[in-house]
Amino acid sequence: MKNYYHILDLEPGASEDEIRSAFRAKAKALHPDVNPSSDAHEQFLECQQAYAFLMDHTQRFNYDTMLRSEAISREELQRREMIYKIWVEHQQRKARTRTAMESVRYDVEGNPLRRKIWRSVNLVYNISFLLLFLSVIVIPIHSYTQELNRPETQQRSILFFLVPMLVGCIFLGYGYYYWFVLNTDTEE
Repeated sequence: MKNYYHILDLEPGASEDEIRSAFRAKAKALHPDVNPSSDAHEQFLECQQAYAFLMDHTQRFNYDTMLRSEAISREELQRREMIYKIWVEHQQRKARTRTAMESVRYDVEGNPLRRKIWRSVNLVYNISFLLLFLSVIVIPIHSYTQELNRPETQQRSILFFLVPMLVGCIFLGYGYYYWFVLNTDTEE
């Protein structure tokens, strides 16, 4: 959109006398009879249009209101640009912090081969304990079946076999839940 104040080399809010004198000076300089340039006629018509527009009070009031809203929009745009710059700086700071944290984490956890080896050791350890607790369940069952072959007076109570089996079941269930359900060995 044309800025009629700039066409007449005026500041917004100029008085009618200032508009009149600015138009006369501009019209003398831009009149096609005086100015030999090829676009003098277009500039002269533009100058007349600006003068007619600014001398109409209703149009000028609406135009000034629009210019003020554009100025507010520019201020809002600058404010948003400032917020965006602050956000970008914040994101860059977060990225630098994340990189630093990852390097520290790598130093603490060691190289990937060492982590893979320790995961394998952990897997063997978990499987061996699961087998141990499975044996705590199976051995009392086997012993109880052999105990049934003895005479009734020499048999031990079923609680003698049931308590270790229950303890084995609890540990086996917890190990299964911890290792398979929670899946604690996953890569982060």
